[in-house]
Amino acid sequence: IELLEVFDAMESPLDYLRNNSDIDPLFVKRLPKSLGNVQQKLSIVLEKRQVSQIDIQGDKPDFTCCQVVDREERDDLEDQTITKVVRQGFRLGDKVLRPVEVITAKSQNV
Repeated sequence: IELLEVFDAMESPLDYLRNNSDIDPLFVKRLPKSLGNVQQKLSIVLEKRQVSQIDIQGDKPDFTCCQVVDREERDDLEDQTITKVVRQGFRLGDKVLRPVEVITAKSQNV
């Protein structure tokens, strides 16, 4: 039943996009809120199943739950500083279901 609510929340915007070649600017303005509602509904479903988002502590990757997927040259940050979270990670209890995917700084001197 919970997943049906997620399905319903996605159905309306998808139908609109399928059926309208000229997209109303108001629709585009409301889209982030609509997608946020879908994400919130999914979070509730995951929470009920004890699946939680991994919360990164600090600005360095914890390699037990983070995966570095790219490096970017940055002189303004210390090497290995997280510059961007690319994809959120999840865990079930102590088990990592999917690591947090991050981009880290790479000093030009390294």
